[in-house]
Order: sequence, then structure tokens, then C-alpha cells
Amino acid sequence: MRISRFNIIAAIRDLPTTPGQGPRRRLLAVSSTLAVLCAFAAVPAVARSQPDATYLMPALALAFATPALLRVLPRHTVTTLVAGAVLAWTLLAPVIRPRIFDTPSMSVYVIQGALAAFSAVVLVSDNQKTLLRPVRRLLQRPTEGGLAARLAIAYPLAKRFRTGATLVMYTLIVFVLVLLTEISGIIRAGVDGVVADATAGYSLRLDYNPQVAGDRLLADLRGGPSAPGIAAVTPLLNATGRATDPGHRTPQPLDTAVVGVPDGAITGITFRERLPGLENDPAVWQALASDPRYVVLDGFFGSTGGPAGDYYDPGDTLTLTDPRTGRSEQKVIAGVLSNGLVFYPGTGASSTTYPVVSSEQATRELFGAQAQNASALVRTAPGISPDALATQLQGEQLSSSLVATPIESDIRQQFDSSTAFFRLMQGFLALGLGVGITGLGVVMVRSVRERRRTIGILRALGFRARTVQRSFLWESTFIAMEGIVLGSFLGVLTTWLMYANSAAFEGLEGGFPVEWTSIGGLAAATFAASLLATIGPARRAAAIRPALAVRVTE
Repeated sequence: MRISRFNIIAAIRDLPTTPGQGPRRRLLAVSSTLAVLCAFAAVPAVARSQPDATYLMPALALAFATPALLRVLPRHTVTTLVAGAVLAWTLLAPVIRPRIFDTPSMSVYVIQGALAAFSAVVLVSDNQKTLLRPVRRLLQRPTEGGLAARLAIAYPLAKRFRTGATLVMYTLIVFVLVLLTEISGIIRAGVDGVVADATAGYSLRLDYNPQVAGDRLLADLRGGPSAPGIAAVTPLLNATGRATDPGHRTPQPLDTAVVGVPDGAITGITFRERLPGLENDPAVWQALASDPRYVVLDGFFGSTGGPAGDYYDPGDTLTLTDPRTGRSEQKVIAGVLSNGLVFYPGTGASSTTYPVVSSEQATRELFGAQAQNASALVRTAPGISPDALATQLQGEQLSSSLVATPIESDIRQQFDSSTAFFRLMQGFLALGLGVGITGLGVVMVRSVRERRRTIGILRALGFRARTVQRSFLWESTFIAMEGIVLGSFLGVLTTWLMYANSAAFEGLEGGFPVEWTSIGGLAAATFAASLLATIGPARRAAAIRPALAVRVTE
């Protein structure tokens, strides 16, 4: 569209484009109508904390209001206000409405990152002169370096759209790389706390065939060859059931692994949320033992993938059903576990089966003969390796189909898998960053070609080749540094907002580490690669002969 509406005379004579005559009436009417509709749609979306609409509707309302604002305010003021408002809303929305992260979809994170990057780039691109005020003295120095600096910023300031397009490419890629780096750091910092919450002193989870093992296996664990390495054994009552979703995400019943814990046997496993009136974690376990209505869940109950949200709270109810008899009971959530990995089945489709923990008595009353001791938690003696003990127990109890899972090793392996996935994503994004750096080199090559005559005139006026080369290098440095700083700042800030407000990070209590070393290495590598990509075009610009460049015909 833009090319088809070129002014031919102005294009042939290389005249600067004249500003438009302002928004047309039809555009003004349509955009104003859309702005009002988006504003009306934003009110219920924000009130209900709808994930995607909470971000999009206010941003679209501001964007569609731009033509109307241009009728009463200068373009620079409107651009600054709209971009600043969109950026502010993008960053403040998780603080004002933290439940927008309660969704398994990743689209809300994509929208958040895109809005933050684009609005920040527009804001910076339209306020470059203000940002350069601290270095004004450097730019005004009557030296060759000051002259090269003024030339370096002249083209980016004049060609704001082209500069912004390159800048947003840098910002987006660096933003995502820094975000993944920070998430990996949060996981590494919090893994020890997760292990402590999940194990509560237990080292192994044992799963076995109750039809074969019976009570013999528990007797062997307490008095058999491996008994010296075992400090305590806590048998768990197991049954297969179905439950309604307390978060009301699906009307379909969910497959559950009902776990009955002996009264008073488990008190060290912690909770992130408790029923009002239950002041501490042991009080929750005591309530579970004394009242068969109570159950406890973990934060991933009913999760279908993606980030875990906060869909239910203590006091909410669910209906637990024995699929064999059809008998159902309504249960009340007494607490949400900090980490419930020890209660997940060690075998089978554990990713689609969610544990519901209750007392032994409540489990037997609902499930009857189906409830059997099919698993146990083992606390190893001091100085005993859980991995070695697991191997020994599996060899001794082969006839019972025993599967021994070292809890700490299993948790750390899961976290290592998550970190490895983030590293894989960083590798792919690094390729994208390489494409972006190559794009900067292509832009600089085109810039040399487009400004060939201007460079020739500058050389004819006495500018040295070294000054021209330095100005091109500093120009690419200026763009790359802005993209790196913007992407790094937004990446750290956005990750912190997610860490502070998203339920996906609950249980990771290692604090929020800023990965200075990794971010610094990323910034240095990006800066060096950008500089290398510009050396060729800069040398080519410096090698332009004034006499040939200023000729009208070549």
C-alpha cells in the first residue's frame, strides 16, 4: 500500500516525504467505534481476570483511540502516551489481577511479552532525543569522535520506523532469552526447597503388588536383610477413584489415586494453603485423621499441561466416587500441599492420575475391599544411600513386583529435564538472534547503498574515511545496545512479576536470583556479533570515493 501511493516526482528527486493531512473522517469514525467497543469489552474482561482479554482489550482500546487523540494532541505526545500506557498496563496487570495467570494456556505469556516489547520499542524510538540528553556533551564535542557520534545517531533518529523494526527484533529475542535464563535460575535456586517439602525426611517410595506381597513385604522391610538400612516404614492405603474438578475446569470426572495415610504417621509434609482455623501443618493432618470429610490435594490436581494455576482453595468441595460400586461422598479440601510428588503413583499413567489424600478410615469406608496397602514411604538410616537401597530392595522383593523410587533423585531428574528443555529453547532462540544480527548487517549494507551520495558529499567536505567508518560502527552499536538493554530489563522485570504473582512458581522458595553472569555473557556475545556484522559495511562506506559518489550519472 505504501509503495503504491508514492509521489513519483518526490521519489525521483529524492525529496523528503511530507507529513500526512491527519486521519480521514472514515478512519476516525471506524477507529473511534472500535476503541469504544474494546473499552467496553475490557471492563468485564479485567473484572473476571480473563487471561488474554485482560491484556489485549485495554491495549487495543488505546491503539484504536490514537486517530482521535491526534486531532487534539501532537503526534509525539500521542505516541508517547499510548505506548507508555500500554507498557504500564502490561507490567501492572499481573499485580492488579494476578489470577490472569491461572490458565494452562501459554498464550497469555506470549501476549504479555509481545505487548511489553513492542510498546517499549515504540516509546524508546519516539523519545530518542530525550534519552540521548545525558550524552549531549559528548555529541557536541568539537572533535572527530564527537562528529562521528553525531553522524551515528543522525540516521536512526531520522529513520525511526526502520530503526524500530530492527530494535524490536533485538528486544524480543533478548527478552525471551533472558526470561528463559531467569526461569532456569529460579528452578535451580528452588530445587532444594522443593526436595525438602516433598520428602519430609522420606527417601524412598515403594510400589508393589498387594495380591502377592500381602503383609509379608512390610514384615520383611522391618525385619529382613535390608532392615538395618531402614529407619522407618509408613504404609499407604491405595484405591482407584474418580473425582469432580474443584476448579470447575471440566465437567468430566478425573481419575484419582486415593491415598489413605495412617493417623499421626505423616506430619512433616507441608502445605502452601490451609483451611481457616487450622493454624499449622500438623493441625491439617490432625483434622484429616479426625474428620472423614477432609481431604488434601496438591496444586496440580486436574492440570492438563502448561503452567499450574490457582483454581481451588481450602474449603472448596469435590465429589469422590468409587467407580466399582458407584458410591460417592462429598469431600472438603482441608489444605493444598506444597508438593505432593510422594503421593503420585510410581507406576502407570501418573501424569493423568491425580492423588487425593485422606485418612485410612475414610478411605476404607468409601472404597471397602478395594482399598489395599500397595505402597509405602521409607525413611533410610543415617549414612545409607537411597539409590543403593532402592536397588537392593527391588532385588530382594522381585516376586512382589516392587518398584522403589528414590524421591530426591526423581525430583531432581524432573527439574533437570525442565532445565534441559529451557536450554534447548535458548539454543533455538540463539539461532533466531543470529538471524537478527544478520538482519542488522543487511540493513547496514542497504544503508551504505542508500547514503552513498551523502557519504560522498561528506567526504568531499573534508570528512575523513576513519570518521565515516567509526560513525557506521557506532550506529550499529547504538541500535544493538538499545535492544540488548531493553530486552534484558524487560526480561528480568517480567520474570519477577511472574514469580511474584503466578501460581506456577509456588513452592519454589529459593528466592528470585538475577543471573548476572549468564545475562552479561549473552549481552557481550550479542554486542560482539553485532559489531562484527557491521565491520564490512562500515569499511565499504569508508572506501567510497567522493568524486564518484557525487556524480549525477555513473
